[in-house]
Formats: sequence, structure tokens, C-alpha cells
Amino acid sequence: MTPDAYDKLAPRRRTLITFALLGCAFLAMLDGTVVGTALPRIIEQVGDDGSSYVWLVTVYLLTSSVSVPVYGRFSDLYGRRRLLQGGLAVFLLGSLACGLAGSMEILIISRAVQGLGAGGLLTLGMALIRDLHPPSRAEGLIRMQTVLATMMVLGMVGGPLVGGLLADHAGWRWAFWLNLPIGLAAAAILTLALPDRRPAKAPAGRLDAAGILLLTAGLSLVLTGLSLKGNTSAGLPMTWTDPTVAGCLLGGLALLALLIPVERCAEVPILPLRLFRRRTYAALLAAGFFFQVAALPLGVFVPLYFQYVRGYSATVSGFLLLPLLIGMTLGNRLTAAAVLRSGHAKPALLTGAGLLTLGTAAFFTLGTATSPALTSVWLLIAGLGTGPAMGGITIATQNCVPHDDMGTATAGSALTKQIGGAFGLACAQSLISHHTAAAPTASAIGSTVAWSGSIAGLLALAALLAMRNVPISAPGSRSAAPATRVAASAAPTAGGPAA
Repeated sequence: MTPDAYDKLAPRRRTLITFALLGCAFLAMLDGTVVGTALPRIIEQVGDDGSSYVWLVTVYLLTSSVSVPVYGRFSDLYGRRRLLQGGLAVFLLGSLACGLAGSMEILIISRAVQGLGAGGLLTLGMALIRDLHPPSRAEGLIRMQTVLATMMVLGMVGGPLVGGLLADHAGWRWAFWLNLPIGLAAAAILTLALPDRRPAKAPAGRLDAAGILLLTAGLSLVLTGLSLKGNTSAGLPMTWTDPTVAGCLLGGLALLALLIPVERCAEVPILPLRLFRRRTYAALLAAGFFFQVAALPLGVFVPLYFQYVRGYSATVSGFLLLPLLIGMTLGNRLTAAAVLRSGHAKPALLTGAGLLTLGTAAFFTLGTATSPALTSVWLLIAGLGTGPAMGGITIATQNCVPHDDMGTATAGSALTKQIGGAFGLACAQSLISHHTAAAPTASAIGSTVAWSGSIAGLLALAALLAMRNVPISAPGSRSAAPATRVAASAAPTAGGPAA
């Protein structure tokens, strides 16, 4: 057996590489939200003759999402290092072009390029962190899951803050140029310190060009339809029967349905259908989807309650949202520790889904005089429930498939969460517009968060109940199935348990 290039890495070198990978993931998450608060200055200086500025956010989500499965699958077939370096180069090129853009059209195109690179940063970064810190290195993986969760929270919260500060004090272009020194430092570390580990066997067969085209086109249409449905910049959100929304969704679903027979005939499929025959993998994808459907309205609509109903400033409403973010970080760490030390993923994930359902259902009682202390408790409970979706589902997903498919599985998990978030926001916008056509009220916001969160939380529970328990092999765990030990190792010929 060929020696694993990662097994003999010195601790300091491993840590340095890990922080470079975390930096890549952080940049991808940060740039998903950094533009929002800088939009007024961008429009003022660049100009916009309509609502095309909305696509500055949407096109990044679109290209970063549709490229995720391609990066994940190709990393399993050809190795992760060069793909990550390529994705980082594209991301930095797009960032530079965004900073230099002189028109809204060029800025939108540059954001699309930036998103194409960002799709690889988070997916391949997470896959490489798993390669460097397998369950056999339990303590290291727990620390990395905690740091990764913190980076995700900072990316979600820090993006609007950084965008606003830079727009006010340094110019909005620095929201993009700031990526360059961080990204170049990460690129230098990855080039000099990360070994180039490739699969033992090169794929035999033709590239699945038809599958790639169908997958990207189908996902693009679905995400565009959901983004249009959830967008309220022009007033009330579109209805599900609006020709543009319905056309995008139906067209995208038709292309994805056509993808199935194409993949069955492909020599090297971009989307291996055999993975979906694993009950546990399919259940984990569904659970991750519903976790995001439940969680995203919390982060979007609860700040609206604090600002429009209670009259707090944007800064104060951000601080009042901290219990949710603290709960997410703490829940992720506790889940990673529980999964790796007990050797089982299912109990921790079920607990998370139950807490998320409970925390969101509490918002049924939200009123204009509800104590901020009480809403903090609800947010903390919901955050503790959301935490398992950040780390536990990823750990379980990576351990329920053969190691040769780990990048594809990681990409599938990330993609379904992104689609779940877009779907959850679209549904929540429909709910809140049904309750009120004017400024959002406490009851409208509370009902929206509670209905979307509790129903999606129960569906996540149902999906998790359908999965088989994933045994995780780690020092000190009470479960060490031989097949899982092989899957947890970094050997390129490893296989996982049938799930």
C-alpha cells in the first residue's frame, strides 16, 4: 500500500495548512454577505438603472452553489490540492476584478467569477481538513470543527459588519481587495506545505460533459427561481405561480430529472447515483436540507423584529442575536465531541433536531412586549439545535461513504444545505407576506419563524430516524466497526460501511 502523504506531516506543518484551509473557507463565507451593507455606496458610485444590483448577491450564491458538486466530484477523481489552488486563483481574480469594476454589469460578471472560485474553497477546504484530521485524530478534529463553526459564524455576522465599515471608512472596493492578501498568504502556504495526494487509480472513461451541463443548468434554474421568490427588494415577493419563478423551478427540476438516466449511462458520472442508494447518505442530505430551512428564517426575520417592532438600532439587534450564534458554535463543538467520543452520530443529530424544533416553535408566543431575555433563551436553544447541522452531519456524511467518494459526499451535503437555505427563505417570505402586506408585525414574524422552523425541524427528525447509526471510529469511542476504521483512514483505497 502506498504510504499516505498526510500521515507523516509534522504537527506544526499540519496546523499551518489547516489554518490556510480555514482561511479559504472564511473568505468564501464572508463574501457571501459582505456586499449587503455596502450596496448603497456601490449604487451611489457605480450606478444602477433598475434592480440589477440585487444580482450582486444572487449571482455569487448561484455560481458558488452550482460549482460545488463539480469541485467535489473532480477532487475525488483527480485530487484536491490543485483544484483548491485553481479555485483560489479564480476567486482572487474575481475579487480583483470586482474592486476595479467601473459599471454594474462588470461588477456582476466579476461577482459571478468570484463565486465560481468560492465553490471550491469551502467544499475542498472541509474535505482536506477531514483528510488531515480523520476520526483517528479525534481531539484535532474536535478543535477543527469548533474553529470551523466559529469561522462560519464570523463569516455570517462579520460580512455585513465588515462591508459597512469598509464602505464608510475605506471605500467599498476594499471589501473585495481585502481578499487578496489573505488569499495570497493561504495560496503560498498550500503551495509550499500541502503535499499533492492523488487517487491511486486514474478514472477510466470519458468525462461526463452532458452530466456536468445538465447538473449546472438545472441547479442554476432552481436557485434562480428560489432567489427570485425570496427577493423583496422591489416590494412584495413574487408568488410561486409567477411565470418567471415557476418557469425557472419547473425547468430546473426537469433538467435534474433528465440527469438521472444520463448518469446511469455515464462511464465516470459527475453525480454517482450509487451514493443515493445508501439510505443513511440520502437521509443525511434530507436532514441537512431541513435544518437549513428551519434555521435561516431565524437569522433573517428575528433582527427585523428587534428593529421594526421593538425599535432597536441595527447594532443592538446584532448583539441581541448573539445567543443564536453562541448556541451554534457551542452546539457544533458539543456535537463533534459527542459523536467522536461515543462513536455514534445519530443520537446527537436527533437531539439537535429536537432542540431546533423546540427553539423555533417557541416563537409562536412572540409579541410586542416579549422580554429580550426570553427571546435570548429561545435563540440559544435554536442555536444549540442548529450546531449539529454544521459539524455533525458533515462528519456522519463523510463516514457513511467510501473514502474515494468523500469529496463528492461533502459537496452534496454543502449543496443541499445551500438549497435548503434558499428554499426556507422563499417559503418564509411567502408566509410573512400572507400575514401582512405592510410593515412586519410581531405576530407575523413570530408565526413565520415558528411555522417554518417547527415543520422543517420535525421533517429533519423524520429524516434522521430513517438513517442507520453511523459508527465513527476514534480513540476512546465505544464503536469501532472495521469498515468504518477503513473509511476513516486516509488510505486512497478505503471503503465505507454500507448505509
